[in-house]
Amino acid sequence: MMASEMLVTGMGISRSCSLLGIPRRSYYRWVSEPNEHHPARTSRIINLSMERTTYGYRRIWALLRNAGIMLNQKTVMGIMRSHGLLLKPHARRKKTSTVLTRSSHPDEVWETDLTYIWTEKEGMTHLFNVKDTFTKEWDGYFYSRTCNGFDALMSIENAILRHPERYSEGRVNDTVLRCDNGDQYTSHYFKDNARLLGFTMEFIEKSTPQQNGDVESFHGSLKADYVWTDEFMDFNDAEKKIGKAFNDYNNVRPHSSVDYLPPSVFRERFLSDPAFRKSYMDKLRKREDSMKLGIGLRVHKEKTESEVKSEYA
Repeated sequence: MMASEMLVTGMGISRSCSLLGIPRRSYYRWVSEPNEHHPARTSRIINLSMERTTYGYRRIWALLRNAGIMLNQKTVMGIMRSHGLLLKPHARRKKTSTVLTRSSHPDEVWETDLTYIWTEKEGMTHLFNVKDTFTKEWDGYFYSRTCNGFDALMSIENAILRHPERYSEGRVNDTVLRCDNGDQYTSHYFKDNARLLGFTMEFIEKSTPQQNGDVESFHGSLKADYVWTDEFMDFNDAEKKIGKAFNDYNNVRPHSSVDYLPPSVFRERFLSDPAFRKSYMDKLRKREDSMKLGIGLRVHKEKTESEVKSEYA
């Protein structure tokens, strides 16, 4: 940039940047931001990236924003790229055409499923989880050495008991509980007791985990952010670390689909701030309209290709 300053004194900025091979926006960004702030800013981003190795630049940006440090996402991305801290993009699963209950407010649809936690001394253990599909909250869990209908039921009971201010009578009000077809969830014991707790049961089709996509995606994030980055020596050790992960996920970790806020913060703002609620619902509608447009264009393209093939068959 010192060379750029020298050239600028003798010729135009466009010509100078062209000779140096740098974009003009990089020059203007450099002259508009105090250079003395760069080391501290860069250090903060590097430290966060090293501390949370599974986070991409958007979540690092969100952590900074939520802490009151306002930066552009591209600035964060550039710093992380220059230090080799960017993550590789991963492919998204295609959605099925099966119609399931769509949530439009908190506590309308919960998804529940189990995942497996390996411990060094006791082998495989089981974690039954409950997730709100709208707020993305990890509402509750039950960690167990066994794997049966009782354990599955305890996870949804714990989700209710963890929030006495929401469920003063110890039951929900017709919340849809979406499950897969595992033996734990299809047992009469689980289904009968879940209905007594006020749930409306909804089961996905067999061999379609994407229909239970929120909790399946959550299990991927849980493993990547909290399990695979640590060691679980035994059941008690794992139980303590899962409790810490529960708190961090709900109260600290930014979630991309809820405006990069922690789920508990998003829920509170959605319920208490009408302006935020309206803004978020507008974004949600635009996102859904965009998805519908994309699906419509794909169907039209496939239909056109099919007509062309049949014409020349």
